[in-house]
This record gives sequence, C-alpha cells and structure tokens, in this order.
Amino acid sequence: MTTLAASQAHARRAGTAVEGCNGCHTGGAVPDITIDHSPKNPAAGETVTLQVQIRSANINAGGIYLLTETGRLSPINGQGTKLIDEHQLVHDAPKRASGGVVRFDAQWIAPGAPGGVVVQVWALAANGDNSPRGDGASSADTAFAYGCTGTTYYLDRDADGYGDSSVPRVDCTRPADHADRGGDCDDYSVNIHPGQEEACNEIDDDCDGEIDENLEVTTQYEDADGDGYGSFFGATVMAKCPPEGYAPSSNDCNDRSPDVHPDAPEICNLVDDDCDGRIDEGVREVCGVGMCAREATACTPGSCTPGEPSPEVCNALDDDCDGEVDEDPGLCAPGEGCPSGTCSSGTGGGTAVGAGSAGSVGSSGSAGGAVASAGSAGGGAPDEGGADSGGCAIDAGAPRGGSPWRLLTLVSPFALLALRRLRKSGPLG
Repeated sequence: MTTLAASQAHARRAGTAVEGCNGCHTGGAVPDITIDHSPKNPAAGETVTLQVQIRSANINAGGIYLLTETGRLSPINGQGTKLIDEHQLVHDAPKRASGGVVRFDAQWIAPGAPGGVVVQVWALAANGDNSPRGDGASSADTAFAYGCTGTTYYLDRDADGYGDSSVPRVDCTRPADHADRGGDCDDYSVNIHPGQEEACNEIDDDCDGEIDENLEVTTQYEDADGDGYGSFFGATVMAKCPPEGYAPSSNDCNDRSPDVHPDAPEICNLVDDDCDGRIDEGVREVCGVGMCAREATACTPGSCTPGEPSPEVCNALDDDCDGEVDEDPGLCAPGEGCPSGTCSSGTGGGTAVGAGSAGSVGSSGSAGGAVASAGSAGGGAPDEGGADSGGCAIDAGAPRGGSPWRLLTLVSPFALLALRRLRKSGPLG
C-alpha cells in the first residue's frame, strides 16, 4: 500500500511530511478531499476536532499530512496518525477505505487569545498495489476564527486592495498582506483587479472574464518609429485599439527617432529628448552657490561659469555666494536684526521709542515688540498710555522727529530699503 511519499521513488507505509504527492504517485483519479471542524465557532483555548475525508472511485487506502501555523495538533487514538511536531501530523499507518471513503480525525487546540487559523491537508488515495502507479493525490484547507465571530479576508500579494479568492483566511482582525475583498484575477499585478479601467492591452484588466471590452473608438495616430507615441502630423485612423504602427497619443516631437518621445530620459546631446520644449535640461553641469548658481550653456565639461557675488543684504538670499544667508552684521539699522529676510526690531522685551528727537528712547516698554509713544511731532515726553500697551504702537509724529524705520518695517521691506538709501543721502523732512 502506498501513502504520502517523499522524494524516494519507492512507496512508504509510514506517512511523510510532504506538501504534495503528485511527484511520485501518478496515474490514478484525483481524489476529492474535504476537511471540516467541530465546533464551528470555537472559543479561544478550546479543543477542535478536525475531520478529513478522502473520496475516490479506485481508493483502497489513504494517507494524510496535516499542517497548521498556530495552535497545537494532537492525534486521536485509533486513527493511525502521529505528530511530527505540534504543527504537523501525518498518518502512521495506511487507513483502509470503506465505501470509497477514507476518514482521518485529529484534534487541534486553539491558542488562548482570539484569532484565526488555516489548516491545510495533503491526502493520497492509493489503489493498494504497493507501487506509486494508479494512485491519486490532492489537497484541501479550511480557515476559521476562534474566540470571535470572524471575518473572511483574502491574501493580497500586490497590495491593490483586492485579494486572491482562492486563498481566504478567517480572522478576528485583518491580517497583514490581506484585503477585505477578493476576486483579483492576477494578484501579482497592481494594475489588474475588479473595478480597474479596461485598457487596450489584450489583458482582462477588470477581472470580469472579458478582454478589452467596452473601449471607446478614438483617434489613433501614426507611430512611424514604433516608440508607442504617435505624431500629430502623421496619418490617423479611428479604432478602439491602435493598429500596428499607430499609437493613441499625438505628442511625439520626433517620430523618426524611437529614443525621442515625452517619456524619454533627457541626456546631454543638444536634443529635446523628452519633447518638453527644452534641451538638455537637468543634465547640464550646475556651478556656483546661492545667487551665483548657474547652469552650463553646453554639455562639455568646464562650460559652466558661476555668477558674480554681490553685497549681502537682508533678503533671505545668499547674495555674496558664500553658502550663508543674511549672515553679515550691520545689514539693518542700529537696534534691528534680520531674522527672516526683513529688518525688524528685537524680538524680546519691547523698547519704547519716544517721539522727540530721532533716536531718543522712552523709559517704559512692554513685551511684544517696540512701542513708540504718540507724543507731539516735535518731541516731548512719552505717552503713558502707549507705554503700557502690548504690541507695536506707531508714533504719530515719527516722520518728523521720531523713528520712521518702525512704521516702514511694518509696511514693506522694499520701502525700508528705499528709505535707508534716502537717509544716507540726507535727513528726512
């Protein structure tokens, strides 16, 4: 009698842990394998009875190999089975058929925490002539949850949201690499699954059993160089799918070169390879830093000349091309800094600026920035009400006797730059 076999050519009476027996046992009818479990909704930690049945017209005896990735398998006395380890069980002696059926029972003990399990079985229907000829083999599996109601999930190898319906799993929560929906007819392609838009590619993109169906008749453009991109200036035909020598697009800027089309990589060759209207962009040498950075005018080495540096000003740019931005002291008026590309007063406790002569400082300031008093235009004591205010109070007399820098800082950094230049040439007012 032959049973589950390993790679040896001869039959074995004792079972062997092999995922498939077709390599040795051939010529017989493929048996019908079923595997059931009881109770149907076991609790965590509960013992479950597994029932495997092998049916075949020519079956004389049978053997099994059970495999599970979690929980513990356990043999039942009188079934002719033995453990390899807690996850593997095989027949220890062939079991005789009765009415064309061989049945093996075993136990599985669920883990203590809720989850799901897949139990796989490989089974053999032997004709009993002590050779592998005339035997048939097949496999089956069952998936169920324990400790919860359970939901069916499907192995999703390509992570497109649709799984392989032939590999279901019942679990309390969705396992990694699984999807809620099945029906994926090619689980190794993210572009093929139910609901996918059908493309003209002789492939069943939407897994409905049809190929290139319901496609719209559109203009197809002549593709003289065969790069998959047609030319607007070539011949056209109306069709669902592009005939030989045609393409659905008309944006090839050189239909005589297969290396030139919208998706071609740009290379240094004085040619617009990717049809974007630019030549050798992104591949020419770039030299210089900051405001001096330049792109070479040609692809030849050494053809890049950086720009000339200029004096650093407060503008959040590297004007002097030294790799630093607004780093020089003295970019702004005394008492001001350049924290974010514009000159402004300090960011700590405010400084009250009096409305008297230019540069006079009041005695009272509050946190929140510079506080200028609203005194007379010609000068005078700071206004007490302004000294207690938060934020920036603008001196109403600043254009004549106070500091105009605070007002213009709030208005525009460009106005501030113009005023600074004007102030160097003479007093205001």
